[in-house]
Amino acid sequence: MPTPVSSVSSLVRSAALALPLLAAVALGQSDPAIQLDEISVTATRIAQPVSDVPASVSVIRLNDLLSPAGNLRDLARYEPGVSVPVSFGAVGNAPRNFPGPRSFNIRGIDGNRVLIQVDGVRQPEQFTFGNAQLIGRDYFEPSLYRTAEILKGSASALYGSDAVGGVLSFISPAPSTLLSDAKRDWLAGFSSTYLSATDEWTHTVSAAGRSGNVAALAVGTRRDGRQAEPNGRFAADPSKFNLDAGLVRFDWVPAKDQLLFLTAETFQKKTDASFPSLITSTFQGQTGRQNIGRSRATLGYDFNTASGYFRNVQARLSWQDAKVKESYNTVQSVPVGPPPPAPQVFAPRVRVRNSDFHNQSWSGSTQVESAARMDGRSHRILWGIDAAQTKQTRNEDFSQFDGATGAFLNKVFVGENFPLKRIPDGLVSRYAFFAQDEITLDAAQRWVLTGGLRFDRYELAVTDDALYQNLAKGTPPVGFAEWSVAPKLGLLWHVSAQETFFARYHRGFRNPTNEDLNGSIVNLTTPPVFYRTSPNPKLKAETSDSFDLGMRARRPQATYVASIYYNHYENFIQTFSPLRNPQAPSSPADPVVYQSRNLRTARIYGGEVSVELPLFNAGKGPAATTWLNSLAWSRGDDLESAVPLNSVEPAKWVSALSHTHGEHWGLRLTATTFGHQDRVDQSAILALWDGRGPLPVQFVPAGVTIWDASGYINFSPRVRLSAGVYNLGDRQYWVWQDVRDLDRGRGDLQRFAQPGVNARVSVTVSF
Repeated sequence: MPTPVSSVSSLVRSAALALPLLAAVALGQSDPAIQLDEISVTATRIAQPVSDVPASVSVIRLNDLLSPAGNLRDLARYEPGVSVPVSFGAVGNAPRNFPGPRSFNIRGIDGNRVLIQVDGVRQPEQFTFGNAQLIGRDYFEPSLYRTAEILKGSASALYGSDAVGGVLSFISPAPSTLLSDAKRDWLAGFSSTYLSATDEWTHTVSAAGRSGNVAALAVGTRRDGRQAEPNGRFAADPSKFNLDAGLVRFDWVPAKDQLLFLTAETFQKKTDASFPSLITSTFQGQTGRQNIGRSRATLGYDFNTASGYFRNVQARLSWQDAKVKESYNTVQSVPVGPPPPAPQVFAPRVRVRNSDFHNQSWSGSTQVESAARMDGRSHRILWGIDAAQTKQTRNEDFSQFDGATGAFLNKVFVGENFPLKRIPDGLVSRYAFFAQDEITLDAAQRWVLTGGLRFDRYELAVTDDALYQNLAKGTPPVGFAEWSVAPKLGLLWHVSAQETFFARYHRGFRNPTNEDLNGSIVNLTTPPVFYRTSPNPKLKAETSDSFDLGMRARRPQATYVASIYYNHYENFIQTFSPLRNPQAPSSPADPVVYQSRNLRTARIYGGEVSVELPLFNAGKGPAATTWLNSLAWSRGDDLESAVPLNSVEPAKWVSALSHTHGEHWGLRLTATTFGHQDRVDQSAILALWDGRGPLPVQFVPAGVTIWDASGYINFSPRVRLSAGVYNLGDRQYWVWQDVRDLDRGRGDLQRFAQPGVNARVSVTVSF
């Protein structure tokens, strides 16, 4: 039966908002990632200028004409300290991965340690399953949203588990605000974008209007593309995808200072792929299809007044349903008859595998902002409650057929009996109370102290059944329940109207997921390595202590942001760690056992700086020329094993020279330098080795500088063109996060390189 959201999706696809107002605002702006007067909601859960936030936060306009963000990787293209690990097809212990973004990395922390949310709704977890079959976090379409906010460092005091490394928030536009800012009663538009790297077309159509105290907005996007071709002699495994996404929102203002709204969102992405890179003398080929779907509905209420104990009240109730369905058809020859040294006889087999990963959740929150004055000091107090429940299931089925006759043979593969569940059905419940107080310490309002605390209850209830026991073999699944307390403390010092220093401390935590606790996989029939997994009932939540010290300034001569940070982690969860050397001899009776465990302690520290310099006569006329430089450097260590953390990025330097001529045209030339990763844990790749020679050695790409050019031109107030050319030098290079599990002895390393010179062209028409 169609959901309420899917029922409106057909209408959404034909009507949407190109957000012409936002495009006009973006004209002539410098890099939005360091704008000090941007408004952030994520950093403190209260809308306030970034310059008043004691944290490192970036607010990115997703349709910036010089650096638009059409996907997750675009968000990290020029952002210091941020990257997006991408999965390639046919890679892993059991090569059943589809290409696409698998995570979001902030300061060396990624996966389920970074919270991704859309309008405050938590997005599904990443499901890696020991590098055998990966489900990433590609559940959304950026063109539906107005801005993205990246909060760096722990945010558990505000958002609980999963925010131990930071937060990525997408925020959709409100039609009442959009139309009020435009001083119009209706807006509409259309945009088309072509990306040569993926032969991808994106079309977005839109509309927004109001009548009396009712306003509405609709935005819809269609994408069609294929795999990105690497710059080299090895072609990528072919794939093609199409995506339909839409969002509608209705605003009603029943009385002054009140707003009631309803948002509905839908996302559907289908990918068809084949994997010729897997073909060998006995492996004839593999094809697959992946369907990703997410539907959301949010009912919200806002009450705002200028002052008082209840000057800002927000209430939200959301429903979300997310699914990932995958299917694979594999054709190969398998040995039959006696083992070597007897002559080997092979028979053709067709293997069909299907999987379904499903998350359905209800979530709600209420928060109240108050203003008070006590002991001669002004207080901005925020308190509230969060609650959510998520049902999670993961089912798999497998069938094997005779490749010559098509006759059904069995449902057994490497000792696993299908159908089965790799994790038990789980119900994740989260309940929390949070409070923070922003205290102005002096009459001049130059010193501001912020303290906060969150009491968080996390429960994972699991259901044992026959399908889970097909793998668990009598071992019951493990649940988890824990109270956590996360304090935070921040200090802001306004040295002047142009310059601010900040310091902050955050206590973070991440509770183990169902996969961490109960993920099951077995191979007791196929040499050379026999293995199985085992739940760890003693697994603990990991915790962190995060410290930041930084400054921001906006002066006529320069705009700059600088910060240093130190993050200390305890009980760091390592998913599927071997309990003994996986290369030592194993047998069905004595397999290698993998189990999630806690690393005693780890640390990550580093620094970031962004400096924007106005050149020539910027600010004295319609033309403006600026030079932006941003640099990020970090270092991470597993202190228990005395080895580096491979999730930490090498140094990255972005230098961009921009020139804009009012609202007429603009140009930018950008050089991005990726440093060489000189600290690598070589033992990490051995944990993925199947024991067959030669011994793998981690591939480490060389440092490289990439040049990009972008620009825009407004032919009229209603028609604009933007374009970009990337990797102008046609360099062959690799991104560290994409290859940090690859052996340098692979003959097809060029298959994982980035595209050569490629282009983007976008046309927007506003009405």
